[in-house]
Amino acid sequence: MQYKIRIATKQHEKKIINMAKKLKKNPYMILPECRSKKNPFEKMKKTIDKFEDESFLQKVAKGKDLLAALALTILMANEKKIPYLAYKKIGNESVLYAKRGKAKDEYLIAIQNWDKPNLRLLGYTNFAKKKKVNLFSMPDKIICADEMPEEFIKFLKEKFECREKEYISIKWNGNEIKVCGDGNSLAEMSQYFYYPDFWKKASIDVFAEVIKCQKKCEKCIIENELKQKPDPSFYVKGRQTDRKYIQNYKDMVMWSIEKKKVFIVGGKCYGNDVDEMLSLLKPKEWEKDFVREILENEKNAIILEQPSSAKLLEKYGIDTNELKRKWEEVKKKALLSELPSVEGGKLTKFIDEMARAYITEGVDGIMKAAKGKKMDVKEKALLYAFLLATDARIEEWKYSKMEKEFGKELAKHVEKILEKRGQEYKKAVEELARMAGE
Repeated sequence: MQYKIRIATKQHEKKIINMAKKLKKNPYMILPECRSKKNPFEKMKKTIDKFEDESFLQKVAKGKDLLAALALTILMANEKKIPYLAYKKIGNESVLYAKRGKAKDEYLIAIQNWDKPNLRLLGYTNFAKKKKVNLFSMPDKIICADEMPEEFIKFLKEKFECREKEYISIKWNGNEIKVCGDGNSLAEMSQYFYYPDFWKKASIDVFAEVIKCQKKCEKCIIENELKQKPDPSFYVKGRQTDRKYIQNYKDMVMWSIEKKKVFIVGGKCYGNDVDEMLSLLKPKEWEKDFVREILENEKNAIILEQPSSAKLLEKYGIDTNELKRKWEEVKKKALLSELPSVEGGKLTKFIDEMARAYITEGVDGIMKAAKGKKMDVKEKALLYAFLLATDARIEEWKYSKMEKEFGKELAKHVEKILEKRGQEYKKAVEELARMAGE
């Protein structure tokens, strides 16, 4: 990516000048702490030894390598202003640096952002490849070693370790780091070291509880599906975030499970036990037959967010309200078929109407049947009796003292009517009509 130029803020200007002063005071700070038998940075140290000679420093500054970037930065120590800075996007980070001389950008960025160990390593990668050395960038230094130092592993763990239940496990040489960041933690970690063998030794695994076993089955129906692992190649190449990789794993498992006859509710597996599912879903009377039919005949997985028979029926395009309406119609017809027609006068018809309304629809049926009716004293007393016998809420102010007293006498006979069926029902209605004065 080409750099862009920006006007320097006082804060960034001060930061770069302070870094230049720090490097002028101790230019050796850029040299890695080498723990190998042979130190490949000795030649670099000998060059820095001569930096006290201003003319030599100016000469080195004309180059293109890391030492040229160091010399150019040291020469900025006496500058009071840096009006413009170069800008580059490296990964997810916006990097500012002072463009000077012919030194390559990555070297200038590394030297001027020495306080950032991931950016600092940019200046050493080419050298490390050429000399075949491993480098590990810590907050205060770079370590040159044959294997990853313990202190560096500790640093990585402190920076990237995840303590959540869902994570990616990165293992190498007996070490493990669990990650679950918003970015790609593996790619971010790799910015802190140059260690080619890491990629040969590292293994990637993912852990997340996709499905919780709620019922102990003799043999787990989805055992193989739960053992599947996604291809880590896209993640290793930095093309997926930690969370995306974990989610891809969960999605992959769920896609595989969809082809199995299994019941999953709220992330919990209930095997393929139909009775257990019926107990969990608690379908209404008008839903039971349809729910059972679906559970018994569906060959693929049934997956619900929550235990809801209505949601299950909805998945199969069944309107539970329409089911209820039809069920109530059938139930009403069945109940009415047990009640013979009753012939008689005005009071007989009133009693029969109220009784049928209650038997088929409960108290609501009585209320609907009575709504808007013009009633005489006897009919109101009978209505009061029905409401009293069925424990309904009564608006007492609507009834006179006589209607209430008469209604109380009739209430116990209403109870008998509601219990009777067939010819017994007819006789009970006719008897109550006579008692009411027909």
